[in-house]
Amino acid sequence: MNSSPMVAISNTMVLSGRMLKHNIRSVDTIMTVVAMPLMIMLAFVFVLGGAMQTGPMRYVDYVVPVVLLFCIASGVSYTAFRINQDVTTGMFDRFRTMPIARSAMVGGHIVASVVSNAASVVIILVFALLFGYRPHAGVVGWLVMVALLLATLVSFTVMGAAFGLLAKTNEGAGMFSYLVMGLLFVSSGFAPTSSMKAGRRAFADHQPMTPIINAMRGAQFGQIDAGTTWLAFGWLAAMVVVFAVLAALAGGGGKKR
Repeated sequence: MNSSPMVAISNTMVLSGRMLKHNIRSVDTIMTVVAMPLMIMLAFVFVLGGAMQTGPMRYVDYVVPVVLLFCIASGVSYTAFRINQDVTTGMFDRFRTMPIARSAMVGGHIVASVVSNAASVVIILVFALLFGYRPHAGVVGWLVMVALLLATLVSFTVMGAAFGLLAKTNEGAGMFSYLVMGLLFVSSGFAPTSSMKAGRRAFADHQPMTPIINAMRGAQFGQIDAGTTWLAFGWLAAMVVVFAVLAALAGGGGKKR
């Protein structure tokens, strides 16, 4: 079999097209991925937001970055589920008998996930604007914001792929999203960490979601802190490396015994 990079890329695009068709046809998935972050935004902006002290920044502007991360985590949980389904039903074993690159089996899921979840992020941003979100980043700010969102999409998707390959059940494959969501709640996403008790604040300040959220929050208003931004990219890169290695160790998705 020809395993050149161009063949692998071509195979990946074909299989990503397969998954995008599945995503488009799954209306309930689309509704769930978009609805949950919207409900969180509605609840915090219009119900709980008045009790939050975020200084001169309006609460709707403060909370949008964490809502976007919730949207991505929610969408990627379905990617983990579908990868695990391909593993447990023997679809990957069927692919192995065909003249396609092995990397394309998971790569197709990753590309489709990044594209479909990017569309979900755009939908959330549109609703955020309707709810009063008013970013005013300059060119550099928008470039940093888009780069952070793309890096988050890729890193969360690679994480989901690893869980999908390693989990023994479909339900277990989606567990990673709950871990991510737990970190999002104990971060600077919904309230400044300065309002937390000492132990909780120390954890929130030093876990990966806080610098990612803070970097996005600064970028959306053109107030970019170089240290926080590089730390955010560093965490995202580390997540990609660690979970890509775990996915590789899973052997590309052999059928579970």
